[in-house]
Amino acid sequence: MQPKVIFFDLGGVVCRFHPERRLAALGRACGLTPEQVESRLYASGLISRWDLGLDSPSEIHRTIQERLGFQGSIRVLQEIWCRAFEPDPKVLRLADTVRPLHTALLTDNDPLLLEAFPDLFPQVASRFDALLFSCRLGATKPEPVVFTQALDMMGVAPAEAVFIDDRAANVAAARELGIAAIHFRNAVGLGAALDALLPR
Repeated sequence: MQPKVIFFDLGGVVCRFHPERRLAALGRACGLTPEQVESRLYASGLISRWDLGLDSPSEIHRTIQERLGFQGSIRVLQEIWCRAFEPDPKVLRLADTVRPLHTALLTDNDPLLLEAFPDLFPQVASRFDALLFSCRLGATKPEPVVFTQALDMMGVAPAEAVFIDDRAANVAAARELGIAAIHFRNAVGLGAALDALLPR
């Protein structure tokens, strides 16, 4: 069956993911070391909670104020939050080449990022028909419900979708559901895989 939708992961595929940049920037803003920031946010389980959409952007902002002593506005926090992502122009060009198929981002991320993403990464957001964040879906990959909800939201069957991710476990979960999945390693390999899957 001819694919109708291509799902792209965000961090590690469409964007290079540099969490250390976020940790360093938050540390500078709060007078803490990156290690202290990581311990108070990531090691505490808060990031996992936020990826599930259990707190709003304003609640995340307030928690970071309380946990880290952050004094900036929510907009400043979002700008810092987004520093972890660096768009990959080669992958973005590949996303353009699959048109007129629909495309969507399918990513494990929080509402703080989702709210700011279209404004702070317009060159990325504008290329995708849907931004399917785990905080909207209420689950994270590789949970099957993430994929079934994404398929339902795009109105396609598993055989009509292609999924691209840099994590083998997520790729395997998609394939279990009958979705053609590509394990991303680099843009060159992705281009070859897409050429093999999509008749031109």
